[in-house]
Amino acid sequence: MYKYDLTGKVALVTGGAIGLGNEYVETLAGKGCDVAILDIEYDIAVKEAARIQEETGHHIKAYYGDVGEESDVIKAVGEIVQDFGRIDILVNNAGILLYGPKEEGKDPYMDYPLETWDRVMKTNITGPWLVTREVVKQSMQWMRHGKVVNIASVGGIRSTKAGCPSYHASKAGVIMLTASQAAELAPYGILVNAMSPGSIRNGTMGSRSENASNEEGWKTNGCPLQRRGEYGEMSTVLLMLVSDENTYINGQNIVVDGGWTIQM
Repeated sequence: MYKYDLTGKVALVTGGAIGLGNEYVETLAGKGCDVAILDIEYDIAVKEAARIQEETGHHIKAYYGDVGEESDVIKAVGEIVQDFGRIDILVNNAGILLYGPKEEGKDPYMDYPLETWDRVMKTNITGPWLVTREVVKQSMQWMRHGKVVNIASVGGIRSTKAGCPSYHASKAGVIMLTASQAAELAPYGILVNAMSPGSIRNGTMGSRSENASNEEGWKTNGCPLQRRGEYGEMSTVLLMLVSDENTYINGQNIVVDGGWTIQM
């Protein structure tokens, strides 16, 4: 039987202070991992690290860093490797969703600010590239093994007329980045995959999206299960991808959306 035992492993979860990232920290620690949390919400991350460490008995520590800033990433990954000794698992979860203006007389798409576009891209696509690069350089390439999971989105597969073009473009980019990383890093024994959540109840992206957070809409919008995802339904996939039992899944994007994207 597959047990997905992660005892003795060290994981890094970006954006692990709240939402799905927080769930991933809890899940990995519950399966035996020591976990580093990298988040700009440092104060929240510190409190959550203490809570999860007390609940699981595993070493959980928070680090400050903006995943889109190269100097932050290099410094934080170096500190994590020094404190934990290595990084076996990386979950690139940090991401943001920003809408265009909704003021009267403005169009959310046509008046979408360049600075908003740049900020989303820096976090959602530059971030996973930078963090993965540093984790591989500072730890995984020397160990000749590792598991990387990038968090994409159904928003990278299907679009909405919601005034958030940067989110759709960046998450589509994460899916292709995953394929590129999987090919580039395979010689080092590193497997790279992506997960694309639909609307998950405890996910910050789902709660910020007007379409995704419409409870009644999920009964009529084409989702075969006619509901949003619940706590833990992403983590089942995460555990499969990062465990030692996964020896051949590489470069894939696994969609967890109740079947929403399979229908026209």
